[in-house]
Amino acid sequence: MCKIGDILLIYNARNKKAVGMHPFIVLDDSKGKVRGIYSYDFIGFLISSVNTEEKKRKLKQFEGNFPLSPEDKIMDNKNKNNCLNSYVEADQFFYFDKNKIKYVKIGSLVPDIFNLIIEFIEELRDKGIIFTQVLDKAKKN
Repeated sequence: MCKIGDILLIYNARNKKAVGMHPFIVLDDSKGKVRGIYSYDFIGFLISSVNTEEKKRKLKQFEGNFPLSPEDKIMDNKNKNNCLNSYVEADQFFYFDKNKIKYVKIGSLVPDIFNLIIEFIEELRDKGIIFTQVLDKAKKN
């Protein structure tokens, strides 16, 4: 099971095409339906690692991206990629069906940081930013 603020490594996420193995933050872990047809049981945010200055510059220019430092995450296994600076793509909501994805919990956000992300989302909404709903079509392999 997962809970709000957990960081999950999802092995088979999709966004029109395969996203590949990627970490996501759990925003909500309740069941629901999008557009009355797509069932989900958790909503997550994609986390993009920053491993070059060029990537940092590119990710920083998107208004919906929220920066994370290594200290903002409590990781279960300390590997090189989890200790990088990163950005949460807070304007994209990924809707997942846990029965169709392969994932493992790798950590969680520091609670105060999760609350800052929620405040950031509210600020984006107040600015009129349009949020993207990504209906994940992953299938377990």
